[in-house]
Amino acid sequence: MESVTALSSLPPAADRSLPVHEPLTPLLPVGLQRRWIVGCTGSAAMSLALAVAARAVSEGSWLAAVGVPALGVEAAHELGVPLSRLVAVDAGTGPTTWAERIVAALDGFELILTQAPPGAERVARQIRHRLQAKGAVLLVVSNGAPTVGCDLELASGEVRWTGLGAGHGHLVARRVSVRAGGRRMPGVARCDLWLPGPDGRLAVAETRDLTSDETAGLRRVVA
Repeated sequence: MESVTALSSLPPAADRSLPVHEPLTPLLPVGLQRRWIVGCTGSAAMSLALAVAARAVSEGSWLAAVGVPALGVEAAHELGVPLSRLVAVDAGTGPTTWAERIVAALDGFELILTQAPPGAERVARQIRHRLQAKGAVLLVVSNGAPTVGCDLELASGEVRWTGLGAGHGHLVARRVSVRAGGRRMPGVARCDLWLPGPDGRLAVAETRDLTSDETAGLRRVVA
């Protein structure tokens, strides 16, 4: 009876995740899982992280960008992040101050976007403990391998711009190959995204969906 009571007290699956835009579902079939650290890496890492956060923020979540000096407010807006729910926080200097400010931000924000400073691995446990307690999501942007342990990594690979001709034209769309994998994901998913597309929006260019067995396995992991 005790185990039944414990299971019945768990929140519904929908409450354990934050929504993402439909083009991202091949990579995040059950949305952004609360209490996860998600690494966004590669040449399009920042745009990818903003696209991942956009729907949840547009539906009421708040996003804190902690220690992200390269964040472009206009780019965030174009990718669908409401600026009225985006707050930038200076991370100070050094990993200790960075960790303290992320921990403080977790008291009021469901989504944290950050770039980990050198030495971040030494304070990662403190952040993860607070993340678990608050049920938030941490998005870590990096050009190389993440310096903190991630539950899931979204790696942006080949980037191709369209719109330029032989000495004429202008850039109108960017096609990005993205790979999703990690210790919390059974198997690997790949998807080509327009980030952005010709209309300025996120869209699928070409995709390889997870198999039904992989999706079922992921649902068991996050349940």
